[in-house]
Amino acid sequence: MSPAPTSRRAVLRGATTGAAVLAAAGIGAGPAHAGPAHAGPGRAGFTNPVIASNHPDPGILATGDWFYLYSTAGSMGHMPVLRSRDLISWEERGNAMPVIAAWSTAGRHWAPEVIAHGEQFHAYYTARDTASGRQAVGVAVADHPEGPFVDDRDAALLVQAEEGGAIDPSPFRDEDGQLWLLWKNDGNAAGLPSYLYAQRLSEDGFELVGERIRVLERDQPWEIYTIEGPAVISHRGRYYLFYSAGEYWNESYGVGVAVADSVAGPWRKLSDTPVLAANDVAAGPGHGMPVRTRTGLWYVYHAWDPEHIGQDPGRLVWLSKVRIDDDGVRIDGPSIDNPQRPVR
Repeated sequence: MSPAPTSRRAVLRGATTGAAVLAAAGIGAGPAHAGPAHAGPGRAGFTNPVIASNHPDPGILATGDWFYLYSTAGSMGHMPVLRSRDLISWEERGNAMPVIAAWSTAGRHWAPEVIAHGEQFHAYYTARDTASGRQAVGVAVADHPEGPFVDDRDAALLVQAEEGGAIDPSPFRDEDGQLWLLWKNDGNAAGLPSYLYAQRLSEDGFELVGERIRVLERDQPWEIYTIEGPAVISHRGRYYLFYSAGEYWNESYGVGVAVADSVAGPWRKLSDTPVLAANDVAAGPGHGMPVRTRTGLWYVYHAWDPEHIGQDPGRLVWLSKVRIDDDGVRIDGPSIDNPQRPVR
């Protein structure tokens, strides 16, 4: 195992194939690196990883006929964006945020998630707050899912410097239309505890309002180092919070799920072990997002090649089926060969 790095996210070198180099040049640079032997149109299954290049912390936006994937900064720029019609075959579209906010410092833009808001799109993302020296949450706006996203605020939406900073923002629109933001305080970066928080957003999505609620903490043996990467989905009248814990730079990283009757909680973890964990084909699976399709729920997440943990090609993007029933939540895999594929 590699020793813990000095910051939460190591800046990993991107893949150096021709397509990756072209993608760094701008939008429409070519197809993303796909996994080997993908099933063609009309075939039932698919092969993982669905993106075989470095795209940590994938967040998914479903709008129109497309899925858009956003990831932590890399060779494509501050906010890499890819698109797909089926969650399997991805096309690199470039850097969705070419100009960073005045309050931020370049080089530490992480884990963006995008939500449709009226005729626009809001990207909630993590960046280094120059004033505090801590990671903070910002919100940027665009007229198109591919950007350009612009954050013209003088200050971050959320800094939480007294708790080590704030990272991993995840917006959620409840069934009544209320907007929420979930995130993690970056306590482990400052020798402090880390928690998952939830708070309501204003109607325009630009301010946090109401009570700030601490919704989850590390309280199970497998949840070493930190808890992070929250993402909520509603299903049959209940709410499911997918989160990650462990050391993201090795095989200890995995995914847990909690359930509640409202976003405000209380939340109850469904298992004392991860519902998605490392195996012989994928190491450190996690920090993903559940996605609803006509063939049910799927989880899009990153994982290392077990033979190249902490090395190129970085954290690759995987896709697994999610099953929710009376016995809890199961996430298939990680599996290279999968018999069923999503249908948009």
